[in-house]
Amino acid sequence: MKKTTNQALVIFGASGDLTYRKLIPAVFDLFMNDSLPEGYAILGVSRSTLTDSQFRKKMKEGIRLFAYYKDAGKEKINEFLSRLYYLSIDTSKGEEYQHVKEKLASLNKKHNLEQNYIFYLSTPPSLYTTIPKYLYGQGLTLQQKGFRRIIIEKPFGHDLASAIDLNEQLLEFFREDQIYRIDHYLGKETVQNLMVTRFANGIYEPLWNRNFIQHVEITAAESIGVEDRGGYYDQSGALRDMVQNHLLQVASLVAMEPPTKITP
Repeated sequence: MKKTTNQALVIFGASGDLTYRKLIPAVFDLFMNDSLPEGYAILGVSRSTLTDSQFRKKMKEGIRLFAYYKDAGKEKINEFLSRLYYLSIDTSKGEEYQHVKEKLASLNKKHNLEQNYIFYLSTPPSLYTTIPKYLYGQGLTLQQKGFRRIIIEKPFGHDLASAIDLNEQLLEFFREDQIYRIDHYLGKETVQNLMVTRFANGIYEPLWNRNFIQHVEITAAESIGVEDRGGYYDQSGALRDMVQNHLLQVASLVAMEPPTKITP
């Protein structure tokens, strides 16, 4: 994989389950594949009070449990962890984003980040407009010297009207080409292989239609339960969390016609 330019990944909600189980282990795998640039840093931002050392210890545990290269040597893991930093702020208060700006300025000098920042919102959807607004207030969304991008996890709104409203508000602070709306489920290897199985396989492609397929069943088998995410599920529910995004998107890949192009 080709290396990218120097940059910082800023994860809001960094003390949460997604960062621990998915994000940091995935970035560590990129590190092990020599796919990260020479100059990079990962800044975790959340309300929880943690030191850099405590944050690194927790993320090390996540790497050991969930990364593809979980059996990597101690030296490699510690080398990666040395680029992880943590900042505790109240993300609902605009004045506290000055600390984010100051911390990024410090890391920019230390690791030659070239003022390239990616903001990843691993937070409740209620903060999807709050955080961009306050980043904008600190001038952190403007691409004057380096690039600025924002990644937003599902659920993107709780219905069509709120999704449209959220989109309009985001465009007040970021340009469309800076916004990345993602569903991490689509990055799973099995899901990715659906496209290859369907469209690059001369055996299956002619048979993949109603004349030869009686029914389709999609099973989402999880190895863990709700765990400590009860607060999130009480608000969103399993239908919004799994069905209207993850499973319907998989169903779309199963049933759709071959795309004429892969760009919007």
